[in-house]
Amino acid sequence: MILYIKVGSITNAQRGQRLLRSNGYKPQIKKVENPTQTDGCGYALEVESGDKAPVNILEKNRIKVRGVEVL
Repeated sequence: MILYIKVGSITNAQRGQRLLRSNGYKPQIKKVENPTQTDGCGYALEVESGDKAPVNILEKNRIKVRGVEVL
């Protein structure tokens, strides 16, 4: 499954991308189309995973996850 993890800012997206890469994932930074107020600046990480482990990795490292969608 592909996870679309909203992280809000480009800074958090870049930090999250480096963190997930160091854990063996291949995330891509995406701009959220039509972001809502709760999406912050509107950036997300798109990553393929069999479970929600990438979300746990981000939260454990104090990267605020603003929402998760399964694509």
